[in-house]
Amino acid sequence: MGRLYSDSYWAEMKGHVRRKLLMGSVGAKHLFDAGMCALESDPQLGVELLLASYVSNPLDGGMAAQLCQVEGLLQFFPPSVSSCVKGISAGSRKPENLSYFMRIAARRDSEKIRAYILSCLDKDPGNLFWIQQGLVHAGASADFEFGLELLSGNFTPEIAPAVSCTKAFFHYMNGNAAEAFPLLMAASDVFGLNNLAHLAGTIALKLGERETAVSVFAGAVEAQPWRVSEAMRLYDLACGLDEKTVPLPGSLAILLYSFNKADELDGTLASLHASDLYGAKIFMLDNGSSDGTAEIISKWQGVFGEQMVRIDLPVNVGAAAARNWLMKEPQVRECDFAVYLDDDVEVQPDWISRFGAAVEAYPEAGVWGCKVLDYAAPSVMQSVDLHLIQPVGDEGEGPEVDLSKITPNPFRCSNLHLSLLDSGYFNFMRPCASVTGCCHLFRTQKLLDNGGFSLFLSPSQYDDLEHDLRSCLKGEFPVYQGHLNILHRKRSGFASHTSTAQEGNAQGNRYKMQAMHPRSEILQIMADEERLLQSDLEEKMQYLVRKGILAG
Repeated sequence: MGRLYSDSYWAEMKGHVRRKLLMGSVGAKHLFDAGMCALESDPQLGVELLLASYVSNPLDGGMAAQLCQVEGLLQFFPPSVSSCVKGISAGSRKPENLSYFMRIAARRDSEKIRAYILSCLDKDPGNLFWIQQGLVHAGASADFEFGLELLSGNFTPEIAPAVSCTKAFFHYMNGNAAEAFPLLMAASDVFGLNNLAHLAGTIALKLGERETAVSVFAGAVEAQPWRVSEAMRLYDLACGLDEKTVPLPGSLAILLYSFNKADELDGTLASLHASDLYGAKIFMLDNGSSDGTAEIISKWQGVFGEQMVRIDLPVNVGAAAARNWLMKEPQVRECDFAVYLDDDVEVQPDWISRFGAAVEAYPEAGVWGCKVLDYAAPSVMQSVDLHLIQPVGDEGEGPEVDLSKITPNPFRCSNLHLSLLDSGYFNFMRPCASVTGCCHLFRTQKLLDNGGFSLFLSPSQYDDLEHDLRSCLKGEFPVYQGHLNILHRKRSGFASHTSTAQEGNAQGNRYKMQAMHPRSEILQIMADEERLLQSDLEEKMQYLVRKGILAG
């Protein structure tokens, strides 16, 4: 195997850069941060990463301005790219007063947001700041026609490649891959196909050109081996993991609990009924609901018959306690696998056999999870593979936990997906530090051995993360199945809105969760995960070299 895919390639890389790239090679800010970190120790890598960061979102005036401020950088970009960056920076004029726009954006008032952006463009035609804001809104609300409308004007020649690239993306997201491909190829003459590999490969797959997609990803990885996300996609395509479905090797218990979400639960159970269940048993816990939840459960109990076991609690015991109640049901303990589903998700028909493929590929995982998409805007990703991050400069000596700070142990999970729309970036399968609790699968015995979900963290999502951390400490890391999507009705990320009380509760539970795991444990998980990600990548690259897909 060539040095470029070996341990030595990664060993020679600066530690912070290596950790960032092993998490993924996507997202403008993520690539920018990695590039700035790499510039001093490896200028060529730094320039490559900074160029990739720009091409990730080429109409973003803020990113263009940052790149212009990096002393001497643009001389290392191709001249046409340098001209484009300068043109975008100059053409993005940020207004001094954005208070009204921020208010309507916070309220997610789509009609007002759209009307206000168009009125601003009427007053200041061609201002790329407002075009970019409109594109962000169009993506978050799945209004891709609005995005194309914003891109239909006249633009100066030097920024035409950025416009062409962005048009290609919005045409693809709007369901028109055939129109997107030539636009993207035109942009690749300036930006380079390697920097557009994700979208080019995704469009090729949509058009039925699988060999073209493999070729695009292979070319990008051979030229720039730091492209970990492209390498993950390449491997899964080469092995057919993107299409693979396998029944689970054993019996399955499907565990649901619900509190006063009758309509959402009805949709969840309808999607379950429409899916291939392979004889799985459904355990449905009503967590003291006072709305129409009981009637919805009765309706579906009549449909599922003996396949559904009903549990009615007189009061709401909380999410963590409900999870623990379900896992300790005698019939659940007898099953080989147990999967938790939130009461506001919709599963795809082959969801269980998609999990089966992940179990076959990574049989020793502590838990298997999937990609979670926003129900209202399925292009918005709520969760993918998550990795632990400790702030730079906070990885050495220091107190295990500092209870005097609002973040007593300031680690967090990666969020590469929050700045991106789902166009294939995370369509791969691999280990990680945590997966979403909306839909996650366990071997029942491992679930029981790992102990219950923490009651100290109820109600919040952190009980799922804390449970995963315990698995990681035992060497049983989660595995992300990115070829399985579920739709989640609860909004998150850009589209989320929470009350002050909800935010306060989340902050409090984050504090408690961080205090439960000292710095040394988090750093150990991070180190173990980095080794795991690197060995997983190297094994996959070795396979691709052996098969002749990558040059040796």
